[in-house]
This record gives sequence, C-alpha cells and structure tokens, in this order.
Amino acid sequence: MSADQEPSAIRVLLSENQRLKQKVFELEEKARTSAPVATSTGNTSVLKLIEHKDFQLQQYSARLEEKKEQLEEATSELERRKSELSLWISAVRLCQELFENDASALIGVSREGRILLFNHSAPQMLGEKFKDALHKPIETVDFRAFDPETPRKLKEAIASGKQMDSSLLVRDRRILTTIQPVGKGADSRGALIRIQTISAK
Repeated sequence: MSADQEPSAIRVLLSENQRLKQKVFELEEKARTSAPVATSTGNTSVLKLIEHKDFQLQQYSARLEEKKEQLEEATSELERRKSELSLWISAVRLCQELFENDASALIGVSREGRILLFNHSAPQMLGEKFKDALHKPIETVDFRAFDPETPRKLKEAIASGKQMDSSLLVRDRRILTTIQPVGKGADSRGALIRIQTISAK
C-alpha cells in the first residue's frame, strides 16, 4: 500500500467503525425503549391470567365449602335416621320376642282376611295343619273347637275398626278370643286375633 492509499484506508475503517457504533447505539436504544413495553405487556397478560385463575379457584373453593356443608347436613340426617332405625329394630325385636313367647295363639290377618303370620302357639292350639294356612283366607281355618264365629267377627272388626271379644265355655275350657283391628277404613292394615284357653275348673 502506498503512502497516499494508507490515509484513505484508515478513513474508511474509521468511518465503518463509526457506523457500527451508531448501529449499536440505535439497537441499544431500541432495546431500552421496547423491552419495558414488551415486559409490561407480558406482565399484564400474566397478571390477568393469574387473576382469572384466582377467581376460578375462589369459585371452586366456594362450591367445595357448599358441598361440604351439604355433606355435613346429609351425614347428620343419616346419623339421625340410623338412630331411629336402631330404635325401630329394637322395638321390632322386642315385639317379635313377645309375639313368639306369648302362650296365646296369635294370628295376624290382612284386611282382605288372609293369614299373614302366627306365633308358635297357634299350631299347638289349632293343630299342626294350621301351619299350611299361611297366606290363605281365614275361612279355611277350623274354629269349631273355639269360636266358630271368628271369621265373621274378624270381618266386622276390620270394617268397623272396633275390637271384638268373645268368651265361650267349651267342655272344661274357657275360650277367650280377642280380635284387635289395626287401622280403620282405608287405613286398615288388618287385625290381630288372640285366642286364650283357660281351664274352667
């Protein structure tokens, strides 16, 4: 390179260096002015998303609290019904024990006059064939050794809702028959027949 060309080359390099510095400055300035805007926009979007999620979380939490209260109420109601059921079961067992251990013949009859249940004393008193009378009409039972009017009186008791009693002397025994209706009219559930035998001597 000649002496004349050297200053010219230096000037070109200096000019290029200045241009590059200006470009860097412009880029840095652009970065300073645009970055906060971008960051701010990004932050705003993130904040809005967080607020939306937080609102959804609050709604979900409120629904959970409501469901929790409903569950607690349902649990309380279940416990109450469980307690009532336990009492009913105890009462049914007591009634069943009294029913089975009664020395009298006890016969439960539907309002249509069909035999629904009886205790162990009924077949002993009315004969073993009585065991076959379950679900059959009361008229199929032979009451001649007791009170032959029992089927008729049963229908009257169920229709009227009033208890009917009879006392007959058969040979050396006193036969006491009680027909106790359960309910009345449209609410009738049937009746309970109770037959007792007492020695007349």
